[in-house]
Amino acid sequence: MKRCPQCNRTYTDDALSFCLDDGSPLVSASAPSSFDPSATIQYPQSRETTPQPTIAYGPGQPPPSTPPPPQWSPMPPITPQKRSVWPWILGIGAVLAFMGIGVVILIIVLASMGGNNNNNANTNSNANSNRANRNSNASNTNANTRSTLASHTDDFSSETWYTGSSQYGRTWYEDDEYHIKASTNGYIVMYAPDKPEFYDDNATVRATVRSVEGESPDSGYGLLVHGVRENNQFRDYGFLIYSGDSPKYAIVQHKNSTETKLVSWTATSTIRTGTTPNQLEVRIRDRRLDFYINGQFVTSITDSEDFLRGRVGFYSSDTNEVAFDDLEISK
Repeated sequence: MKRCPQCNRTYTDDALSFCLDDGSPLVSASAPSSFDPSATIQYPQSRETTPQPTIAYGPGQPPPSTPPPPQWSPMPPITPQKRSVWPWILGIGAVLAFMGIGVVILIIVLASMGGNNNNNANTNSNANSNRANRNSNASNTNANTRSTLASHTDDFSSETWYTGSSQYGRTWYEDDEYHIKASTNGYIVMYAPDKPEFYDDNATVRATVRSVEGESPDSGYGLLVHGVRENNQFRDYGFLIYSGDSPKYAIVQHKNSTETKLVSWTATSTIRTGTTPNQLEVRIRDRRLDFYINGQFVTSITDSEDFLRGRVGFYSSDTNEVAFDDLEISK
């Protein structure tokens, strides 16, 4: 047990060392008491509670000094470090050098390619010439063998087509042209000689046609393609024109010697009238046939009968004389 020597309060907790009331150090309760009832009790000295007097300042009196604020000075500006321009100069120089080398290489390659192209052109030209000679010889040896010539022309200066008269009309050569005159109210179909150069599969066929007397056959005249004659029957496609007043064209099909119009008579301003020649052209690409008059496209059809190939030929009707010239077959 402990007690406070000032207020004599006792505490049973031996762990306490100071009085909880006045903070005096505790002593053991078994120690001889020095308490004297008549002794004067000393109290702790009171704290000063009087507020500080207000200090008034009058006019003219300097204000109380206050410590000056700490001095501030801005940071000195950072001086940028100067970079050398030499790396840039060297880099640009290297790029220009590589570009120059590339241009030189490109020029050398193009020059080499040009030389090769010239050599190839000469080689191909010689090869084509030799090939054409071989093909010409082969055609002369065997007329039934298909020619591989790129094109064939016939200006009718040599008589190779049929000439003579029949119930359908008459054909003959005159002034380097091939002339046809059909029988009254009929028409005549005349195919080229049965030679490979006159076959027209995937070819462009052109011919010049004209009315000799300036009077166009009423049922037309023109160019035939895919012509085949078998067992006294013939089949083909015909590109016909009428070159009189109100010119027009038509597309016909002959099958089993019967004529059928695929494109009815159609007026056109591309046909020259009178005795002026007209150029007819048929471009054959597989089953598609495109038709041109004097270089201008007029119509097209599809080879629905799968004729596909045959000989070129000419067509005329009535008794008006017509002439054909400058036949060309290009492949």
